[in-house]
Order: sequence, then C-alpha cells, then structure tokens
Amino acid sequence: MASRVEIKLPSDMQFLGVPDAVLMEIGGDMECDKRALEELGTSVIEACTNAMEHGNKLDDVLPIQVIFEVEGNEITITVLDQGPGFDFEHWTPSDELMRQRGRGILIMREFTDTLEFGRHQDGRFMIRMVKKLEPSEDG
Repeated sequence: MASRVEIKLPSDMQFLGVPDAVLMEIGGDMECDKRALEELGTSVIEACTNAMEHGNKLDDVLPIQVIFEVEGNEITITVLDQGPGFDFEHWTPSDELMRQRGRGILIMREFTDTLEFGRHQDGRFMIRMVKKLEPSEDG
C-alpha cells in the first residue's frame, strides 16, 4: 500500500531543510542504503531551491508544494511551483561545471533513477523524481 505525505512551504530559502527532514523521517524507517537516501535528499533540496528561486521568484506569498509517495522501496517526490518553467526538452548543461551555481539539474539526474519536468494537471510547473532505495549492503 502506498503512503503519501504533502507539504506546502513559502518560497523562502530558510525552509529548504524541511523537505529534506521529511524525507529523512520517511526513509529512516526503511531498510535502505543511507547514502542513497542522503543523495535523494540533496536532489530534493535542489528541486525546492529551483522551485522557490526560479519558479516563484522568492515570493513568499507563492508556496511550493512537495509530495512524497512511497510504495515498497520506491519513493516518488514531486515539487510544484507557480512559475513559467523552462524549456527542459532543449536544456543543456553549462560547460563551466565548476561554477558555484547552475548544477542542480545535473545533481538531480545523477542521484535519481527518473527525473521528469513538466506541467502538473492543474497547470503548475512540476519536477518529479523517482528513486528505488535498495537495502543496505551492511544489513
């Protein structure tokens, strides 16, 4: 049976730790590799940062919504914002990989099994990440 947790946050960077804390709470009871869970947490923070900063332009009146869905050992995380989105089908990474900003999509791609961008059925911009959390090798 699938479990679902939804949170709404103002577009204020001081709340970026909340989705990660929720994920760690959800994943804490799963018998999974903790490093993979932490990597997924990094992806969640990146997605929420993008939603707050680029989507909602740090307008704290505009909330982001984060939906966590767990079924078996698979977690799906959907992040929704009010922004216009971007041309994700033609997005290419910068040649300057060592720059301080702009690597969020690469990080999310690396740390998730599936990464999708698009429009939610209600019109909000959406980032959806899926990760299978395998059991830890050390028991």
